[in-house]
Amino acid sequence: MKSFIKILALTFLVLITPWSSTIGQLYGTNTFEFQFGNLPFEEDTDLSTSYNQLNLYYDSGKLSLFGKAEQFLSPHTERNYFQLTQKRFQYQDDNFRIRLGNFYETIGSGLLLRSYDIPGSVFESDFYRTRYAFFRDLEGIAFDASLDWVEIKALRAEPLQNDLPPNFKPDSLRRPDLLEAFQANFFPTENLSLGAAVMRVNTPNSSNYEEFASLMTNIQLPANFQLFGEYAFSTESDLFSFNNDQSYALYSGLNYFKGSFGVSFEYKNYSNFLLESSGFNDPPSLIKEHTYPVLNRSTHVPNTSSEKGVQAEAFYSFEDGHSLVANYAYTLNNVFNKKEYREYFLEGLYKFSDEFSLKSFIDFATDEREGQDNRISLGLISDKSFGNSRNVIIDLQYQTYNEFDSSDKIENYFASLSFGFTSAFNISAVFEATTELGLTDNPSTFPEIETDTRTWLGFYSLYRVNTSNSVALFVGKRRGGPACTSGICYEILDFEGAELRITTRF
Repeated sequence: MKSFIKILALTFLVLITPWSSTIGQLYGTNTFEFQFGNLPFEEDTDLSTSYNQLNLYYDSGKLSLFGKAEQFLSPHTERNYFQLTQKRFQYQDDNFRIRLGNFYETIGSGLLLRSYDIPGSVFESDFYRTRYAFFRDLEGIAFDASLDWVEIKALRAEPLQNDLPPNFKPDSLRRPDLLEAFQANFFPTENLSLGAAVMRVNTPNSSNYEEFASLMTNIQLPANFQLFGEYAFSTESDLFSFNNDQSYALYSGLNYFKGSFGVSFEYKNYSNFLLESSGFNDPPSLIKEHTYPVLNRSTHVPNTSSEKGVQAEAFYSFEDGHSLVANYAYTLNNVFNKKEYREYFLEGLYKFSDEFSLKSFIDFATDEREGQDNRISLGLISDKSFGNSRNVIIDLQYQTYNEFDSSDKIENYFASLSFGFTSAFNISAVFEATTELGLTDNPSTFPEIETDTRTWLGFYSLYRVNTSNSVALFVGKRRGGPACTSGICYEILDFEGAELRITTRF
């Protein structure tokens, strides 16, 4: 059946391409990635693998089609695959849209459902050692409509369990849950939104449905204040009962802005709310997502089984381009015992001129769940431009913390030097080091335990051939670890060797 779908899709593309300029528009992107190397501590250091991802779009008036094809090749045939991993038909006019196939959708704030796509990401797990695009989509049918006073959406679909690769057998285990959802948002005034959603889920080997619902609002208050919130719950739980044995999720916040100043406050309270086997909901984490490597790897990942917390942030932009950002986050987990996460963050940007700026940050945190006490992170980034699109960026970061129940002091170092020769070509060198025992030890030498500082040094280059084509090359050692983008966290593997990536738009 899958082979037939592939042949049908390719036949369609062959037939439609000659006519695309007259009856519609055919366009797409392609990403090719070749690696020569392997994970650290592996015997096979010269492993050669390639990954290719093709995204094709066809638009004709109110109709559109989409397909994603992925291929992975390696000397290990059991890891190889060629799959049509996404396909979609869509019809859309000014007020109405229907989608069949693979699509993305979020119910409310993500308390009940959130699907996502991390563009440009290529995921590989240490267990399967197969690379594939990192997304969590829905496969089924979706309908949404929008009028002046109401917006509605309805869907029936199976969420993807994306920790399993496309060649995993049986394929049905990659989409174990079937869900049906409906959401309506009403706008009685231009400053008020009131909404509700219902969802039911069928799990594997069960004929019964679990049912959930949510209530949500968004209010634009006088004096530039905004109040918003959502309360989601299992229909078997007592309404507005916040006992630990109930299944619910509460998220709310208050924003204020005036001119170049803004402040926000958010609150969360999650209890027994990891939904079904694929965990397709993704409530807001209320933890600041950092772009700095030493902090991005240390991001707290919510545990919706039992978690409460707050986040507050303030920012101010000065007339000369300077800026300040301050953030505070506190979270309490209470699954088996109480675990606290607390973080204070301050960032400043100072522009000496249009050609030179300095950015710095300081962060203090305690993460009991990860065993990190008195975690201090510092960073200084300078950006100097020379005209004709040339620039030099120096990025220095440091992190240290104490491990609970241990006298060990862990240190992490990050340094990068980037040169931009033109707007189309730049190179950079990245050095990292750590004393973290879980990373310094070589598991293949057990029972011996290595404690010497571990280092990584890698070189990057990027050449934009034109607006549609680019070539990126990496050579050296690259540190892995947790990475978070748009509130989604996943694990990146270490790599030693060379990697070539070619990206094309057409």
